Amino acid sequence: MMQYRCCLLGTLLGCLSTAGCAQLMPQRLTLPAEHTLVRDQLVVHSDFELASHHRLLEEMTARRSDIVLRLGLPLSDEPIHVYLFENADRFGTFVRLHHPELPLRRAFFLETDTRLQVYAQWGDRVAEDLRHEVTHGYLHSVVPSLPLWLDEGLAEYFEVPRGHRGLNRTQLENVLARAERGVWLPDLARLDALPPTRDLSRDDYAESWAWVHFLFESPLVSRELLRGYLGDLRQHGSTEPLSARVARALPGCNQAVVGHVWQLAAAVQ
Repeated sequence: MMQYRCCLLGTLLGCLSTAGCAQLMPQRLTLPAEHTLVRDQLVVHSDFELASHHRLLEEMTARRSDIVLRLGLPLSDEPIHVYLFENADRFGTFVRLHHPELPLRRAFFLETDTRLQVYAQWGDRVAEDLRHEVTHGYLHSVVPSLPLWLDEGLAEYFEVPRGHRGLNRTQLENVLARAERGVWLPDLARLDALPPTRDLSRDDYAESWAWVHFLFESPLVSRELLRGYLGDLRQHGSTEPLSARVARALPGCNQAVVGHVWQLAAAVQ
């Protein structure tokens, strides 16, 4: 994750000491807590009222089943706390004060030793953001030490609406544009070697999605390969890199994923 220090932190702290801000800032600098809804693993906190069966929450609940069925994972009962901020200003103020090291985004996932949390601002793209970040929560509740690229690749796959078979058009356009210029050289071993503290580039995100889509949707590789890898990782905490398994099952896999992208692009035109 990119490391940024927010220049507004000192301003906000100074503002707290003034009479004019003393009454306003505490409300803005705390987590949403007025309303709480529980949906299986999800504990959704907000300062604005959501319908008890809001379609977005229903989709997030259904996405849990999608993930565990596709990946062959067990259901977890570990809560994932989702904090919904009513607007971008409230969200940005909170993040700048409490997490100044984080980049300014619309949503993010945080994991500690005892808690899984998603913070998100309510807005036009909240569904996409929640599908992505809640996927991280579902994955981290059952599988330790996911490789960074696989964690993000799966989140990019599952952030699109249900029924779209993981077709993330933004990431497809990225890899397709580079493939057309002849500058995309996919390398799963390179992704596997990335340290967990590395900040993924936009190209890394796109390639991670392409590999996940290939592993899920290409007839050239069995879905059991990914399931077996995640099962071993869950049972033992570590295992050989997924790239080694893919290379054994499909020599020339780096070229095969490029072909998969071309076929996918032709199918959606």
